[in-house]
Amino acid sequence: MEGLGGIKIGVKVEGREVVLKILGMHCATCSLTVQKALLSVRGVKWAEASLASNEAKVVVDPSALDYSELLRAVRRAGYDVYRESAHIALAGFRPEEAAAVERAARIWGVFSASVNPAAGVLHVEYNPLEVTAEEVAKAVEKAGYRVRGIEKGEVDVDIDRRVVEEEVRELRRRLVPAVPITALLMASMFFPIAPLAQLALASVVQFYSGWRFISGAARAFRNKTGNMDTLVALGTLSTFIYSVASAMTGGPTFFEASAAVITFVLAGRYAESLMRLRTGDAVRKLAGLQPPRARVRRGSDWVEVDTSSVSPGDIVEVREGELVPVDGYVDEGFGVVDESAFTGEPMPVEKKQGDLVLAGTRLIRGRFAVRTTRAGRHTFLAEMIRLVRRAQNARLPVQNLADRVAGIFTWVVVAVAVATFSAWMALGAPLPLAIMFMASVLVVACPCALGLATPLAVVVGVGRAAERGLLVKNVDAMEKALRAKYIVFDKTGTLTLGSPKVVKYIGDEGALALAASAESKSLHPLARAVVEYARALGLVVREPEFYDSFPGMGVYAKVDGRVVAVGNEKLVENMGAEVPAELKEAAQAFRSQGCVAVYVVVDGSVRGLIAVGDELRPEVSDVLRRLRSLGLEPVVLSGDDRRTVELVSKSLGIGRFYGNADPEAKAKILADLKREGPVIFVGDGVNDAPALAAADVGIAVSNSAEVAKEAGDVVIKQGDLGKVLEFLELSKKVLRTARFNLLWAFAYNAVLMPIAAGLFYPALYLRPEFAGLAMSLSSITVTLNALRLRKA
Repeated sequence: MEGLGGIKIGVKVEGREVVLKILGMHCATCSLTVQKALLSVRGVKWAEASLASNEAKVVVDPSALDYSELLRAVRRAGYDVYRESAHIALAGFRPEEAAAVERAARIWGVFSASVNPAAGVLHVEYNPLEVTAEEVAKAVEKAGYRVRGIEKGEVDVDIDRRVVEEEVRELRRRLVPAVPITALLMASMFFPIAPLAQLALASVVQFYSGWRFISGAARAFRNKTGNMDTLVALGTLSTFIYSVASAMTGGPTFFEASAAVITFVLAGRYAESLMRLRTGDAVRKLAGLQPPRARVRRGSDWVEVDTSSVSPGDIVEVREGELVPVDGYVDEGFGVVDESAFTGEPMPVEKKQGDLVLAGTRLIRGRFAVRTTRAGRHTFLAEMIRLVRRAQNARLPVQNLADRVAGIFTWVVVAVAVATFSAWMALGAPLPLAIMFMASVLVVACPCALGLATPLAVVVGVGRAAERGLLVKNVDAMEKALRAKYIVFDKTGTLTLGSPKVVKYIGDEGALALAASAESKSLHPLARAVVEYARALGLVVREPEFYDSFPGMGVYAKVDGRVVAVGNEKLVENMGAEVPAELKEAAQAFRSQGCVAVYVVVDGSVRGLIAVGDELRPEVSDVLRRLRSLGLEPVVLSGDDRRTVELVSKSLGIGRFYGNADPEAKAKILADLKREGPVIFVGDGVNDAPALAAADVGIAVSNSAEVAKEAGDVVIKQGDLGKVLEFLELSKKVLRTARFNLLWAFAYNAVLMPIAAGLFYPALYLRPEFAGLAMSLSSITVTLNALRLRKA
């Protein structure tokens, strides 16, 4: 696309052209909306979206454009951009280099780049019309990082483990000669070995075992930055070179110090890598739930095939004790299913004909056949794994501080080491002693623990959340939720059971049958109640010829040539109809009892009134009490009639509530509340999508099948508000762990740097080898602390 720079298009706008494949456009309004969204991005000079080609062409000023903003703008407008993803495994990666790797990978055409610091795997999402995964990998290599492999498209959950396993093998290879040689060199302090023999032995450790530090330091230097390798390389090379010079001139040597530093640091990294093999257990457990084979009906027989080859519509048999291999609906049979892997709930659930079952759940008892709706990489399980992995790669905002500090820390340490050496020489200390203190300072102050502090807490914490049925899609939400002042709840399906029943119908049966036919296409709980009620009365529910919904008002349809609307007063007004006085009075009476009242309009006349009631969830009162104890003020925000919302709110002791709010109004009310303090919004994730996006933290309460398409930062299981509390508690533990790790990393350096510089010599001091050991123990401590979250 370089050749397209400087082009002139139509209206003579000059700039670089970008082409995006847009997903979700289905009318002219869609293309205008996408076009408007793109034009709102800074750096975009011209944009045009075509419905025919599903493409958007944009002319931009590359110097002013943040490429990822194009994606964000389209998604904010409710559409999406086709993009591909790749996982790029890095060799010799250091956690503190994550920001530098991400910068290197963000070339033109890349929407996002994030590194899993625990595994050293870079995940990128890119526009395939602009760039390829290989080009991204080349850009990373150009910055000095070694690419071990590229995995495109599908998530390979084992890639993280394989990368860490390879790291473990490499460390072991380099440790094998280092350990005996270092032991021999240290023994030479008691059993003298010829200096030239020591030189030969130490060279193996310095330039074979320690090569990863030297090459890493060179890479950091090329990128005009510093890291752990810089400090270890400088510390060990200074002592090694001094010892070489001494060996040649007959002076004292300390080859054992440089060799021991390398050996101890390698051993520390080896132990840390072994522990990091366990950080991705949660995702691997999820991936292990996908059975590789499925029994599919072919004619009158059951044939066993690869799960990935199962297609929508195929009938799959599941027997007692087996894992369900696909998503779908029970076609025949009955069973009891364990869904705890997705919901965290230990109680099994009964499944009968017509019920949804998900891949990865286990049939404990019974036998059924499932009509497949999704298989392979399209299942909820696969989507969940993708979302968890993406969240694990994200960083907590508190990490920004650590990144800024780590970025300059190395140079500060180098300056302190030079000052230490100069000060001791100025004080008349022997040269070997000044070099020893300088090397100790270089080695003891490693930013490795800073780089690991919060990423490991996030990786383990997000994985643990998934095991408990909490899908954290945006890690920032963990930090923001703990600062929230208000927690705002939608009513229907969130505070209530979401299984409303028709308690009364006033009107003729013909209108009710038409209303049920119109509602049959809606997923709203009230719509289901109307359809079930009509069917229970034996009325025929027909397929509407046309259907549309108006969020916050109701539905509109054409059934048997009749124009039908079912909804509130606002919808009735928009239909040009008038509500009879007796129905108005009846509606008020129903609302005073806490019911929702909706009118049935047929061909412009109000023909009926339906009263629908719902029960509060049994755990609501306890959850609200505990939320208040955490300092959160509950608020109710609903599209239902204000009187109904008031009754529900007062019964729960909630003084602040809003009714008659359509999706747009909900978003506006949340924006007003945010002026008073940070807000968490809890909604059912369909009609509440604008509110979920507008809140500081959006928690979508949904059934598992919907999770992948929900808005919101966190997704919890429908029917369990207690998960909101679990999310807050887990967030607190993750943040506490991350902050402790950061504090530990800073405190460790603050305490040991003066000792390493010889400030307390001769009473207390650190030789370089013990400084290296202490540095390794610091990183191991941080890793162990993060792993404690596995039991949170």
